Amino acid sequence: VIYRDRVQYAVVGDTGPRRIIGEASYATAKALGISADPRNGGTATGVTYIAFRNSRVEPIESHAAAVAEGDRLARLFLRDG
Repeated sequence: VIYRDRVQYAVVGDTGPRRIIGEASYATAKALGISADPRNGGTATGVTYIAFRNSRVEPIESHAAAVAEGDRLARLFLRDG
């Protein structure tokens, strides 16, 4: 997830329910300097998402594993893109 001059790696662990923000969404917003308040936080523009299909992080709860895999996949994306 890219916002302004910051990059954060996050894992897509599920896609619902619609009215509840996920734990990674909250942590990612805070790390990017975006308000994570579920009632009035967020930002209307400026966020770019890059999803790496068929990638996996083990264990899914490990931010360090997500960063390592994200760095690896981003390098491949930039090299091959």
